[in-house]
Amino acid sequence: MSPWFYALNGLLFLTFFLKLFKILTRSKPSQEIGHSCPVYEEMDDLASGVDTITTLPHSIIENILSRLPLREMVRTSLLSREWKDRWLTCPDLVFDVRFDQMFLKGRELNPIIHHVLRQHRGPLLRFAVQVPSLRSCPEIDEWLHLLPNHTLQDLFLRVSIGGEHRLTTHLFTFRHLRNLRLESCPFHPSLRFEGFNKLVTLHLQNVGLVPDRFGDFLASCSAIQTLILFHCTSFNCLEITGPRLKLLEFNGIFSSISFKYCPLLRDVRLAFSPESNVENDFSSSLAESLSCLPALEELELQANALEGLSRSGAAPEKLAVALKSQKNLHLTNMYFEKIAETASAISFIRSCPILQKLRITGYTYEAVDFVAGFLRSQQPIECLAQLKSIKMQLFCGNESEMEFLKYMLSSVAALEEVVITPHPGCITDGGEAILNEIKQYPRASSRAEFINLDGNTRVLSVEQTIPCLHSCDVHCLHSCDVLYRW
Repeated sequence: MSPWFYALNGLLFLTFFLKLFKILTRSKPSQEIGHSCPVYEEMDDLASGVDTITTLPHSIIENILSRLPLREMVRTSLLSREWKDRWLTCPDLVFDVRFDQMFLKGRELNPIIHHVLRQHRGPLLRFAVQVPSLRSCPEIDEWLHLLPNHTLQDLFLRVSIGGEHRLTTHLFTFRHLRNLRLESCPFHPSLRFEGFNKLVTLHLQNVGLVPDRFGDFLASCSAIQTLILFHCTSFNCLEITGPRLKLLEFNGIFSSISFKYCPLLRDVRLAFSPESNVENDFSSSLAESLSCLPALEELELQANALEGLSRSGAAPEKLAVALKSQKNLHLTNMYFEKIAETASAISFIRSCPILQKLRITGYTYEAVDFVAGFLRSQQPIECLAQLKSIKMQLFCGNESEMEFLKYMLSSVAALEEVVITPHPGCITDGGEAILNEIKQYPRASSRAEFINLDGNTRVLSVEQTIPCLHSCDVHCLHSCDVLYRW
């Protein structure tokens, strides 16, 4: 149970105790001692019948109520007579998993929500229904009509059962919305709709869209800062316009992407459904579009989206365009079995001149000889002067992955840490053999620490002679602090 609920009960007990104290003493402490004492006077005022809970400022009461689960919020009506209907003015109504587990227990959800909305008084700022049992039904549209469209700021609807639910057009009358999240609810604003001019966050999942109109709708919502699209309608060309947009997360299908005007967009995360057709032109077009973002610093990208940069393993040394502002790169689902994907990834990395952090999540199970041979033939990367951190996740330790890591160690002079998370299904010794082998690799940085993330922690301090490619002295003696977690 929430600490706020216990706090309210504690205040009620304190009020009762002070009233009992007055009955037992039947005299004022300040009179007994012959002078006025502020502490005793305050206690005496409380004991005189002042309801300390009810006299709290209204803003504090609303703050307390908004932090309670709905079930506990309703139970505050037991605190005192004046609190009987206080929960009906709470600005937040959230029917979530906790509400489902603690209260529903087989009860019908729809009449409960309908009753609460009918009883609610005052401004309502947030309304969320995200219980696992919500089924597409006409009552959902009735709820929307009961919501005050002149105050509502946050709306979250998740339809879990019965397929998609097409919402009534009344949705587009909520002009004060700041956060909108819909799951399994088709989203079709009319051509005459002028947009949500206060909308800050838009999160759509499994939502049917009209691709040709979505770009125009997005442009009409000029305040959007966060846009998340998960498994929505396929796009031929995904057009993104957002003068205040800072985060874009997309998982689905598109043939191309165009950033019309996104001067503040700094974080882009792109993943693609298995049905996506990633071809040569797609990869080049994607890289060119990303290079047009002046504020881009964080990029998470499914590695196969770059595969088209390489033809028969002959990827360009660098891209025709550079990602001049990018500091952090995360390549997901990296197949080190594919020479085209590996070559394209290296080409992409070389095109990020101020890259500081590189993270790669692998999807590799078998070593391929010609991929390892290709990596051994590559010249060291000389343009990554600011790269300080390399993280390898789901690392299997096969030859292709080890050669890639050896290649990066020999190239990056500013490297400070290499973090490895072994794949639990491939590594049986907690990564000890991998760590021992990596410690023997020549490296350009004398400051690199190796961190193996797999369970408990043990710190090893190893001092040994290792060929340091960055130093003039081939046998540069230096200390290597190895954090080994297995």
